[in-house]
Amino acid sequence: MKKKLLIFFIILNNIFVFAQKKIEKLDRLFDKFSSVINKDSDSAFYYCNQAAVLNKKIGNDYYASRCFILYAAYYYHIGNNRKSKDYNEKAFLYAKKTNNISALYRVHNLRGVFFYEKGEYDKAFNEYQKMQYYLEKSPDNKYYAILYLNFGNLFIDKGDTLAALKNYHLTTQYSILAKDTARILTSYIVIANALQDKNSKKANEYYEKAFSLAKLTNDKQEQFNIRLNQSNIFLDPTDSSKNEKALVFLKKTEALLKQLNDKSLYFYLNFNYGAYYMNKNDIKNAINYYESAYKEYNIERIPITYKLEILKNLIKIYKKDNNYQDSYEYQTLFYRIKDSLFTLEKEKNYNHLLAKYEVEKKNNQIQLLSKENELQKVRKTRMYFILGLMIILLILGYFLYKNKLKSQQKLNLKQLELNRTKNLLEGQSKERNRLAKELHDGIAGSLAGINYMLDKENGALRNNNILIIQKHINTLHEEIREISHDLSNNFLEEKTFYQLINHLAKQNEDNGIETNTLFFPENALDNISEELKTNLYRIVQELLVNIRKHAFASKTQISVTQQENFICLMIEDNGKGFNINGTKGIGLKNIEERLKVFDANLEIDTSVNNGTTIIINFSI
Repeated sequence: MKKKLLIFFIILNNIFVFAQKKIEKLDRLFDKFSSVINKDSDSAFYYCNQAAVLNKKIGNDYYASRCFILYAAYYYHIGNNRKSKDYNEKAFLYAKKTNNISALYRVHNLRGVFFYEKGEYDKAFNEYQKMQYYLEKSPDNKYYAILYLNFGNLFIDKGDTLAALKNYHLTTQYSILAKDTARILTSYIVIANALQDKNSKKANEYYEKAFSLAKLTNDKQEQFNIRLNQSNIFLDPTDSSKNEKALVFLKKTEALLKQLNDKSLYFYLNFNYGAYYMNKNDIKNAINYYESAYKEYNIERIPITYKLEILKNLIKIYKKDNNYQDSYEYQTLFYRIKDSLFTLEKEKNYNHLLAKYEVEKKNNQIQLLSKENELQKVRKTRMYFILGLMIILLILGYFLYKNKLKSQQKLNLKQLELNRTKNLLEGQSKERNRLAKELHDGIAGSLAGINYMLDKENGALRNNNILIIQKHINTLHEEIREISHDLSNNFLEEKTFYQLINHLAKQNEDNGIETNTLFFPENALDNISEELKTNLYRIVQELLVNIRKHAFASKTQISVTQQENFICLMIEDNGKGFNINGTKGIGLKNIEERLKVFDANLEIDTSVNNGTTIIINFSI
């Protein structure tokens, strides 16, 4: 018996060791994929396939989510967004199933990128917020750098350069912590790009930092791009000294280009040389460089907008040179290209409509023939069909009538419940106002009177103990006034929702809990009804009280995001959490009663010792 048990344990141990080796091999394949994805897409795809094949043998859903993430990253890298989205959604399903936090923030990152590229910035922002939520559960410096780079790009596109720079600097900090040289390089470049129009000196400093890293990694292409951008900074027709600095960088760019041996890049170099000589009023050289750039234009690698820009400069420089014939020829060519682009777009739309019309026409002909055949059959059985239809309609009408009665009863019950809730809330509101008035006019007034009498009595005595008592009375008086304001609806009516939430946040801060608020946009919920504002304020107030009393939290985040008519209110804390399946307290029940009034959806994400996130979604 002992011998059999020993053999069983040896076999079990061998199976475990074998599975462990496969998982270690999977991890190595994931690392190899990450190291080559930006350099060699074919090798990346090979490692991707190898990982997927190996995981099929193991059958591990956690690693399946990671495999799908690799496929999504690969297809995004080669420009196949459709496949990338499909694999990203598969990764999301497996990541949710296995609670793979790192896969979840990667999924939300890629979702945000897709929305950003389509110009749907609010949706992108929401996805990046979800990415941040999962990152806080499992921090990763590399992906924090990516997150803040994403936020920075969003703010740049919204025209908020200061907010963008703040996020780009965070990208740099986290990239340094992650020892991610490529991301540090990217962060320096985006900071420099953002500073170009505001502070050219500072922008140049960041370009120099980026150049040092590009040189360290021997990235000649990036070195070329940086030097070209530096020349752009100093191209200035009003400042000859700056213009000469541009020439220094243009020569450095040219030296790098000779090492790259990419002829299409001469277009950009000659374009900037043309601008330099045009700023110097050196017409001959400006024409030569602009003509060279025009000849080097490659429609497959350079957007048509650049060709139009070159043509505009040639028109301008030839006119300046009094060469009106060449200026006219380039102007004719410029308008011809613009017209042809417009015509191509029109033809594209016309051909699309024509093809659609032809398809519909053929479909209509087929349908017409089919209908004629069907009519021949229908004529033979029309009477039976009509009788059968009448019977079905009568039965259907009967069931619809019964269903309508049931639906109406449910609706009436729901309306009664809603009315009861509204009446209850109105009663609570009146009682709050009454208590607020009693506290303000009664107790607060009495305390003020007592304080006055003590002050008068102590005028001659100068007793320090009485002064201390007066100080305590003043503190109590202020606390009662604060409570009176919180209870009173008049206080709520005088302020916007944004001001009210910041008021609650300050109260939370005063109670020793670090509290951050985020409104996107800031004027979200400015124009809501007083009833909705009151209910939302009371809900947030109740939740913050619960956090102070029960959560033992040190940090709280309140965020309000608006997408069209949909509002998402999210309150997060890093407290001890609670068992969501346990008995609900009075506070949570009151919140649910208020949510019914404006048909809101409540989600609670919590577990013991893992903090709490409460999400309220509703439409306005």
